[in-house]
Amino acid sequence: MSDITIHEGDQYTVLFHGGPFDGTTDTRTATTDAWDQEVTAYAGVEGLETAFTYTATEAKQVLDQVHVDYAFDPKDSDPVDQLDERGDRSGGFDRA
Repeated sequence: MSDITIHEGDQYTVLFHGGPFDGTTDTRTATTDAWDQEVTAYAGVEGLETAFTYTATEAKQVLDQVHVDYAFDPKDSDPVDQLDERGDRSGGFDRA
């Protein structure tokens, strides 16, 4: 991916691309001498905690901070109905 180095305890910035967290950022602390290759972000969807998986695609040095781009990975994320396919949920929970 790149020749940028990071060490355990260093902080780095996560930039989310795609999915429900598109355009948002997070700050993480490295637990090894590398950034996470995969990040799972959680959000409430219709009252359920839902996991969204993002995979590292690129890293770059920006001044004294490492920025890592993460792309949404729908196949490894919890399934979520598209807004236009959700139907009427007023009568209760109707997932099959």
